[in-house]
Amino acid sequence: MGNFFSSSCDYDSGWSKSNACPPGFEVIEDCGWFSSSISCRAPSSGFDARAVPASDQFTTRSSCTSDPTNPSSGGASPPSVSCGSSHSLASETYQRCCNGGSTCTSSNTYGWTRFVVCKNNYGDMVFDTSNPEDCMNKITSGLTNNFIAQRWCKSEGMDGCWLPYSVQSDGSCFPYGSMQWDSTSWDAKSKLGGSEILLNGAGPIVGLAEVGAPTSTTQTNIKSGPIGATAGAGLACVFGISMFLNKKQKRSNKPAGVEMKDGQLHAVKTV
Repeated sequence: MGNFFSSSCDYDSGWSKSNACPPGFEVIEDCGWFSSSISCRAPSSGFDARAVPASDQFTTRSSCTSDPTNPSSGGASPPSVSCGSSHSLASETYQRCCNGGSTCTSSNTYGWTRFVVCKNNYGDMVFDTSNPEDCMNKITSGLTNNFIAQRWCKSEGMDGCWLPYSVQSDGSCFPYGSMQWDSTSWDAKSKLGGSEILLNGAGPIVGLAEVGAPTSTTQTNIKSGPIGATAGAGLACVFGISMFLNKKQKRSNKPAGVEMKDGQLHAVKTV
């Protein structure tokens, strides 16, 4: 702790300003008579070309039309769908609404729905993981970063600490720097270098697309396959209508742009 006579920070045994945070992070000291704080600030540039902003996504759909003709072929257009103020449209597609049966075909299609993937308006280019499962947790729950100084895994064979990671477009996570988890299991320990071990994610990260005509008009099984849903007077058998990622957010909305706050880089994308 800092004292009355000095504004320097006292580090825990084995730690110093040179190793309190992972390489690439900035050590922020605020120590003196009235305060004693050491924190890590995430980098704002120089990320691996594979890295994409990590943020939560969810799916939703419109009600069904009563026109069996594909909207892309002149049929009635399904109602638009809003992603809300904190999310933006990532992708959308037309999907069939069908009467009965387990399979939607042209013969039992009575209408079409608009299937939408919504993506959080901001994301983190680098984030902390306390174990390999946090790769999926970051995407499904939008976990807030917690870059605690003197608590990252600075040596091999450590656990109960954190390591910085980034996510790539296929949803898997790769280490930011040379220290990584030595396996994808929950009891993994830190490992220096070696072949890169990708952590399991939550499926492809959907990039933001321009608002307008759906990016695809083909029937798509998004995640868990077909489910039944009631729409209008008939039974809608709509493929891929399932919430595949948790809507839960633990961060407040932020303005457009790119901002750094509390050690977090928020890379904002709008459409």
